[in-house]
Amino acid sequence: MRKPLLKSLEHGFKRFFFAVSQIYLKKGRRGFHTIDPMTIKRVLFIRPEKLGDMIISLPVFHNLKKLYPHLEIYTICSPRNIAVVRDNENIAGNFLYTKKIFRDIKDVRKVRKLDVDAVVDMVCDDSVTSLFLTQYSSPRAWRIGLGKNHHQAYYDFNYGYRTEDEAHVVDNTMKLLTAFGIDVSRAETHIPPTVDEKFYRAADNYLTSLNGGGQGNVIGVNISAGRPTRVWPEEKNIELIGRLLDKYQSCHIVISSDPSERERAVDMAGKFSSRVDSLPEGLNLLEVSAVISRMKMLITPDTSLVHIARAFKVPVVGLYTRFDKNFKLWRPYNQESGAVISNNDYNIFDIEVGAVYQAVLALMPPGDD
Repeated sequence: MRKPLLKSLEHGFKRFFFAVSQIYLKKGRRGFHTIDPMTIKRVLFIRPEKLGDMIISLPVFHNLKKLYPHLEIYTICSPRNIAVVRDNENIAGNFLYTKKIFRDIKDVRKVRKLDVDAVVDMVCDDSVTSLFLTQYSSPRAWRIGLGKNHHQAYYDFNYGYRTEDEAHVVDNTMKLLTAFGIDVSRAETHIPPTVDEKFYRAADNYLTSLNGGGQGNVIGVNISAGRPTRVWPEEKNIELIGRLLDKYQSCHIVISSDPSERERAVDMAGKFSSRVDSLPEGLNLLEVSAVISRMKMLITPDTSLVHIARAFKVPVVGLYTRFDKNFKLWRPYNQESGAVISNNDYNIFDIEVGAVYQAVLALMPPGDD
């Protein structure tokens, strides 16, 4: 009960702080027209959230920089997602929001010195945190928002959307580019993290070393997720792996996990005599991304690896709760099938092995038996 209580207190404090601070907040300017990127130099993106949130933001950075190479793009990110953009070729610099007030004030002061021309709040709801970061990062900048309802009056431009429209979070986020006059229907949407060539070479060497492995001949099975309710039961993973080994005689299975659960992944791989391994220990996010990019398919609960795989156009079989909003927004991007949904809103425990197996068969290219 401690975490929900702390979260409730945090949200209550933010609502109170917002209520007493409204007199200091600047309302959005009326009569907004699209920004001509040729007349500006620096753009700041606010994204202090989870790993997956930053991964699905990469197409925005990529398309803006590709069309307007002179622009300097900066982010305010979080310790959880900075790994995605730390070495990204489209990003000129990153600043951290850590929830440590004195450190964060110091970084906001650094941001203010940049004197950016536009601030883009990518948090797709009425976040008090992102609203204040947007306001104080650059007093003169254009303020662009996404999915704001109660706070939309404080933005010069807000792209609103409805969950019931069933648009994917990638497509919704891409609509921020319309504030810069960019036609998003012609934009690139599958943009993976920037991965060093040495990581790709290491991934190729690792997969080639496997019995029955090699590029394009590996099925990934991820057993970890951010919440216990998103973790599929171990016995079901084992049964699924056994069925896949029988069906695809030339394939190798690679089990991935959170570092804290590596022992569980190793134990699971050890239950099979051959053609099953756990991902090597100590890989960073970009090294894991390189391995995923070479997979034939990834099977995983709803987690950031879904978005990494789809950025590389690797087919994904994703396991989701029935919770409508989460599934519609975060399903495997640009895939007609591959999502397997539980019969309840709270966990994926009741998803049957047969349902996941059939989803694999449906996505697997013909002739891969």
